[in-house]
Amino acid sequence: MANTNLAEGHEKTASSTYQNDGLRDTDVLASPTLTNFVENGMGNGVIPLTLNRYDESDRNNPISGNACVRPNGTLGSTSELYVDTGVVQLDGMFYSVGSGSVLDIAASTNYHSSYHGSPIPNGSNAADEAILLVYVDPRLTNNIGFVYGSYVDTATGVYPSSPSAELVRQNTILASVRVGKGSSGPVIHAIEDKRSFIRPGPVPLSAIEHSTGAKSGVRNDFVAGLNAANMPLANLGVLYARDPSGFTAAAQGAGQTHLFFQSDQGLGSHAGGGGEYQITPVHRTAKTPAIPYAAGSPLILNFGVASPGGLLFKPLLSEEDGATPLVSVDVYDAANLFLGTLVHPHHYTFAAGNITLLDPAGLGGTFPTAATCVITYVHASHA
Repeated sequence: MANTNLAEGHEKTASSTYQNDGLRDTDVLASPTLTNFVENGMGNGVIPLTLNRYDESDRNNPISGNACVRPNGTLGSTSELYVDTGVVQLDGMFYSVGSGSVLDIAASTNYHSSYHGSPIPNGSNAADEAILLVYVDPRLTNNIGFVYGSYVDTATGVYPSSPSAELVRQNTILASVRVGKGSSGPVIHAIEDKRSFIRPGPVPLSAIEHSTGAKSGVRNDFVAGLNAANMPLANLGVLYARDPSGFTAAAQGAGQTHLFFQSDQGLGSHAGGGGEYQITPVHRTAKTPAIPYAAGSPLILNFGVASPGGLLFKPLLSEEDGATPLVSVDVYDAANLFLGTLVHPHHYTFAAGNITLLDPAGLGGTFPTAATCVITYVHASHA
């Protein structure tokens, strides 16, 4: 922390707010911090919903932001604190914490019976202090729990230790609270921010490489002599990225990197419901409103242009031949009666940037001079 050197140790107590500088039991290298580092590696931590901008003014502010723990009242006399609104990921699940409600360290409802049968008691001596941790516990109200260690008399040169009962489960610690003796009950002396944030934003996936370039599934054979990897456990799946080339004869997105899911029960085999599945491009269906289609000239509909001037998305090609667009063009007369369906490539052509409907005057008189068309097509949500 700022303005701290190793010689200061526990003796540094200068404070601009309720945060204290110095290497104390509740500071940088305390066990809650190290615990959160480990838990963060398992994906447990606070999601920075409002702190994910690089230039966010409160990005590194220890007394503000998602799931921040703050005192309610004056330090040394209050037993209450707030947990600001936030979302925490814990053991693969998301939990909302903080609701603006005041939490009292002397209230039994904020403690789980597995750790404490009663809330933290008052100290016996004026210099008594104990460490109380504010951690995420989905078994309690607001998904917040308190756990505390033993009091020690700091006048004897002893410093309180952090509790460890909460380590029997995966968790994330939001703050370490130094609690002391009050006139009628325990009071808060200091609150140290211990939040560990999960990196926000996209998760990059590098494409899986194979020595032969066409093998399916998650494999190790990029390095000669290694056995192919498999999915030996039931109820297991892996999400990864790869070039779809070799997945099918004419895979969509070939030459690019796309998302895949490998299910359990073996590589590439559908026995037992397993197998490898390509997730992207995501196929979606769009249908245009009526587009004027009159005789006199071809109708060119550019991709990336909303109808009736074009098609907002680029249609996908059939995986059967890699050339036939997944497009259906229905033609109607002025009375909105169905006249027929245009067929590719006899009635319309497909290019990289557009679809061209041939001049209806050259289609054997099937379509009148005043007609409209409605185009239904499959796309992957990109122009």
